[in-house]
Amino acid sequence: MKKAIIIGATSGLGHEVAKQLLAAGWQLGIAGRREAELVAFQKQSPDKIAIQPLDVTQSDASEKLDQLIAKVGGMDLFFLASGIGYQNPDLESDKEIRTLETNVVGFTRIRLLRHIVSSVSKNRVI
Repeated sequence: MKKAIIIGATSGLGHEVAKQLLAAGWQLGIAGRREAELVAFQKQSPDKIAIQPLDVTQSDASEKLDQLIAKVGGMDLFFLASGIGYQNPDLESDKEIRTLETNVVGFTRIRLLRHIVSSVSKNRVI
């Protein structure tokens, strides 16, 4: 059975990819900030879905990702879909900073994990 890790699986593109992979028979490790949504999704197929609350803006994101990978037993696909965006015509700095923390710093924190590339068969990092 193929295994996928999806960060940002509580909504949007990450959630849709998780649904499609589950329907195709994949074993999933899903992560996101909203634990209630993770738990609700896991109830569809508890034997095929491992969950890990994780916020890419927090310093423990790498550790929590390691825990999720261990729960799943490795991965064949890593899909990073965490991100936020706001309509911000007044360029409020708080909104811009939150966006940068998630979309740039969070991506960097997760993407720079060397073990991701080395542990994904055929380097399927998306």
